[in-house]
Amino acid sequence: MNIDRKAKDPSLVCTCNDLYIADIEDAIAFGEDEYREIFAVHGVQPRCGECSCHVQEILNAQ
Repeated sequence: MNIDRKAKDPSLVCTCNDLYIADIEDAIAFGEDEYREIFAVHGVQPRCGECSCHVQEILNAQ
């Protein structure tokens, strides 16, 4: 995870795959509620896993 990049843009969730809060919310609206499936909607896979807590926070808020 690129911490500096994430600090500059709080809407950036996953710096490895350039996924933003809106991308995660779109996948959730599509019906996904599993970490890997949320990424799969966008044609990518989790890499470092550092964003898993942030993704879970977004899921919990929905």
